[in-house]
Amino acid sequence: MSVLLVLAGLGLIALPGAAASRARHLTAREWGRLNRVALRLGFGAVQLGLVLIAAPTVLRAAGVESVADACHQALGPMLPGGPVTGWTAVAASVALVAAARVARARALRVQRDARIEEWLGEHGSRDGVALVVLPTDAVVAYATPGAPPQVVLSRGLTDGLTADELDAVIAHELAHLRHGHHRDLVLAATVDATLGWWPRARASTAALRLSIERWADEDVAARPGARETIRRALLKTTETMLGPVPAFSAALTLAARLDALGAPPASPTLRQRATVFAPLAGLAVLAVCSMMAWSVYTHHSALGLIGFCPL
Repeated sequence: MSVLLVLAGLGLIALPGAAASRARHLTAREWGRLNRVALRLGFGAVQLGLVLIAAPTVLRAAGVESVADACHQALGPMLPGGPVTGWTAVAASVALVAAARVARARALRVQRDARIEEWLGEHGSRDGVALVVLPTDAVVAYATPGAPPQVVLSRGLTDGLTADELDAVIAHELAHLRHGHHRDLVLAATVDATLGWWPRARASTAALRLSIERWADEDVAARPGARETIRRALLKTTETMLGPVPAFSAALTLAARLDALGAPPASPTLRQRATVFAPLAGLAVLAVCSMMAWSVYTHHSALGLIGFCPL
């Protein structure tokens, strides 16, 4: 059951990249949420599955034979390769968990370091968010969480845009903060750091990054007359800060965002939604059923062991 859980998790991780061409028929909000859920559930399922596979081997190595035997009976015949498979699972589990913790800590640190101190630049506020304008000619626009959250712009950006275009850029960054996109970028950085050797994982994190930029664009474009305004602003800001914080015109997402803003907003049909969401639902159900089957099997095995297993 644990092996099935790992496989379901890998399928969920691969889904955003594999379904990207079809998913763009969805609204940007739907696409972003699909990518967010698939990657978060998939990564959690892979971590949990590896830990469950490795548990009997770790207990046996620790000299707790009775507990290891009971654990193996409870978890079921999950190690067809014997000790080799068990130790491989141990190594993979430890490496994945450790790398995920390091990557998450690094991404959070980068977001904290992106905050601007009070002494630097011009500070204002909008809707409870600190607005900071940096005294540089470089084109900079990004949002970073904190207390209070900040939208950071540069003088080079503000001087190059009209008032309407600048307002659209600020609204775009506020949308990132409102929808918690900084957490999605931490997730993407974590998956890249741990599974980035797998092309399908990289494709999925790229899809997540693009979808949250499109999500913020469409939030702004929903206002009357704002669609062309945000597109003009995006065309003018072809250089911006590149990093693991939401940036207004990251080069990797620029062309796709311009194409989307040049077309009418998406109006997906029920069939188009079903085509994209059905694989997500199927893989999620598979992961949940694997966990339920493991729980039931564990419960019955534990009852059978009571009275004769010296735990």
